[in-house]
Amino acid sequence: MGKGSSPFVQIAIYGGLAVAVIALAIIGGIVLSVLNDGENHKDAMMMSPPPAPPPGARMRAMSEHEEVYGRGNSHFDLSKKEKAIFSSLAHRKMMSGKPSR
Repeated sequence: MGKGSSPFVQIAIYGGLAVAVIALAIIGGIVLSVLNDGENHKDAMMMSPPPAPPPGARMRAMSEHEEVYGRGNSHFDLSKKEKAIFSSLAHRKMMSGKPSR
């Protein structure tokens, strides 16, 4: 520092530098801790088997859609007789072993 600066200015400068170094050390420690935790979590996830998909996800999505948007137009619903015909046709197709297109 210059010879003409007062001791109060020198104390303020050195104090500011000390506070900046301490703040950088604390922030750097926090960043390194977060990065280390992320690496540990990634390693743990890579070692464990993948979770099994919940059963019936498609049916749940359909029921949730109906809860949100309602049943829809009943004009396109099949009657019991029509459902029976189509299920028997599908069953015959599967039993015949012909590949579906």
